[in-house]
Amino acid sequence: DVFSEDIIAGNCEIVEHNINIKDARPIKQVPRRAPLHLRGKMDQIIQEMKSQGVIEESQSPWVSPVVLVKKKDGSLRFCVDYRKLNAVTVKDSYPLPRIEDILDRLLGNSWFSTLDLKSGIGK
Repeated sequence: DVFSEDIIAGNCEIVEHNINIKDARPIKQVPRRAPLHLRGKMDQIIQEMKSQGVIEESQSPWVSPVVLVKKKDGSLRFCVDYRKLNAVTVKDSYPLPRIEDILDRLLGNSWFSTLDLKSGIGK
């Protein structure tokens, strides 16, 4: 393995992140109903993330639903559906590269890899 399982992601206290929104009215979504057979796993993931300092309880008026998504290997990824928040977020003034341009640069290559980055927490 390349990455340590002992490293705790935690949080960054050096820089405060702000999300600029078009309208100051908070979006409060109803939690999605998790399948019965996944509720224990979801609770376990939430407790692990709380104990590692990745998440904390909040009284924010902004609420987005959580979903568990099955990965290719059958394990589960904890995700938050921020689509409604993204819809009211002011877009950054610098563009990301176009996916077509990135794919063009991959033409002719024969080696590719997948990197999970510790389940994408905070990415």
